[in-house]
Amino acid sequence: MEMSVRQWGGLLGARQTGLLAVLALGALSACATAPAAHVAVSAPVTAPPQMAATAPHYQEVGTKLVGTASWYRPGRGLHRTCTGEPFTGASFTAASPYLPLGSEVRVADVADGRSIVVRVNDCMPHGGRLIDLSEAAAEQLGLVQAGVEQVSVTRLALVSQP
Repeated sequence: MEMSVRQWGGLLGARQTGLLAVLALGALSACATAPAAHVAVSAPVTAPPQMAATAPHYQEVGTKLVGTASWYRPGRGLHRTCTGEPFTGASFTAASPYLPLGSEVRVADVADGRSIVVRVNDCMPHGGRLIDLSEAAAEQLGLVQAGVEQVSVTRLALVSQP
C-alpha cells in the first residue's frame, strides 16, 4: 500500500511532515544533477627549482674566551630558558653567564680542535664554568662522555651572502 506525503502528514505531526518533505527533496535533488560532460585537465604542476642549501658564513668578533664547558639535559617537567623558549636539549643551544643572550658563538675543544656553532639562549649562575651546552651540542663536540672539557668560545656575526 502506497501513501502520499499528505497521507503521511495525517499520521505524523507538522514538524515530522516538514522534515520528511525536506529529506525527500534532498534525495531527489541529488539525482537531478547530471555528471559533467567535459572535465578540463590542466597541465601538471611542477615544483619550483630548489636552491642548493649553503651553510651560513660567520665572522669571528670580539675576544676569544677560554674556560671550562659542561652540558645539561632537561629535567622533569617543562624547563624554560631565560629567553622564555622551551629547552629540549635537541637543539644547538647553550647557557653562559658571560655571553649575551641571542648571540651565536663558536665553541672549540682545546684538546682536539673540534668546533660547533651554538646560540646562547639561557643564563646560568656564575660558578666557574664558561658555558653549558645542550645535550645535542655536547654530543656533537664529544663532550658527553668526558662531562667537562676546556674550550675556547668566540662570538660570531653572520656575514651576508653575495
